[in-house]
Amino acid sequence: MGRRKTQKIIKTGPKNVTTGMCPLCKTIGRIFIIGQTGKERAKCPACNQEFDL
Repeated sequence: MGRRKTQKIIKTGPKNVTTGMCPLCKTIGRIFIIGQTGKERAKCPACNQEFDL
């Protein structure tokens, strides 16, 4: 009876999320990056506001 080798599943989050501080509500946590490359804007899920990076 051999040992079964299984691959560990590595969860990767969405690619457009970073961690930082919202300058409007001062919440530290997830920040969503929206917009095209070169014209990115960020959105805070806590206060639901958009701001420039």
